[in-house]
Amino acid sequence: MRRIVFLGALLLGCSASNNEPTAASVQHDLDVNFGGYDDKRESPNFGDDAVACLPRFDATFASNVDIDGSSNAIGAYRVALLWGHFPGSNDDSDGDTEPNPAVWNGSIKVDSGAIDVVRTLSFDYGDSVDARTDPKWVTFTSHTMPFVDGMIVRVKMPTGGPAKLHFATSELTTDVDLDDVAKSAGKIFHGAGDQGLAVVGWNDTAATCPSGIAYGRFVKLGAAVGTLRGRLASGNGDDLGVVHGIWGHAKGRNADVFFTKSIDPAGNFGNLALGQYAIGAITGAQGDTGSQHGKFAGVYSDGYDRPDGRGVFVAKWSSVCSPM
Repeated sequence: MRRIVFLGALLLGCSASNNEPTAASVQHDLDVNFGGYDDKRESPNFGDDAVACLPRFDATFASNVDIDGSSNAIGAYRVALLWGHFPGSNDDSDGDTEPNPAVWNGSIKVDSGAIDVVRTLSFDYGDSVDARTDPKWVTFTSHTMPFVDGMIVRVKMPTGGPAKLHFATSELTTDVDLDDVAKSAGKIFHGAGDQGLAVVGWNDTAATCPSGIAYGRFVKLGAAVGTLRGRLASGNGDDLGVVHGIWGHAKGRNADVFFTKSIDPAGNFGNLALGQYAIGAITGAQGDTGSQHGKFAGVYSDGYDRPDGRGVFVAKWSSVCSPM
């Protein structure tokens, strides 16, 4: 099996990979069964320092605030929000969008119910989540670049009413329809310039099967050809392993496709995923070489691999018994 390693690093201070795949080699593999991936064991992190540099979700700012005095039936949604350099997809072009640093001070809130902060992503020096007193409200300070910042939240609210999450920051203010997010691959809300908010999630009211988040880099090697690398996390943000992949226009298939392979932290085989991408969304199936075990869907913003965070994806995965 050919091994993909990548040029560039996710964060400043991470070393670059030495063996970047060429656009031609990826182009060839897009027409190979499963993109050339198999179910064999790999070195941890695929032996790729750039994968080891991918940030993990962190529980430092996790918080639960109980709902007071509600006797209504409560529904729940599990949602991942990533914000920062997230311009519109431009994967069929050699063009790229220059990133800019941004300050995302603001809040997320619901009209009724509660928001649990499960984990945060890339909240570093100068970033924080304020002390919680109101279960409906989360306020935070966030600075983006070189990578996006983000959160996993669990939203609990009375059933039957509008499932709206209000996101209001210094860069972007918008309402997120959680039912719409749960039924789709995800949503991207564009702010000024290169800034944006990406949201994926699912209805978590009666979750009985494994579901979680995948996130990382959606790297462009040229027009309609690229690679991806990421981390896999549970719905609680626990680190489950990493993923390598390729994407692009497969000439033999006459389709825009992606393929990935995931491994656990020790390098043991996890899943293969395959599907299609278009206009900022990726959808597909995951399993092994013989059968489908689940689904994979998310949103992306492509970009050339540099240590400034451009080229990002966030997706949800689920077992076949767990609806998306």
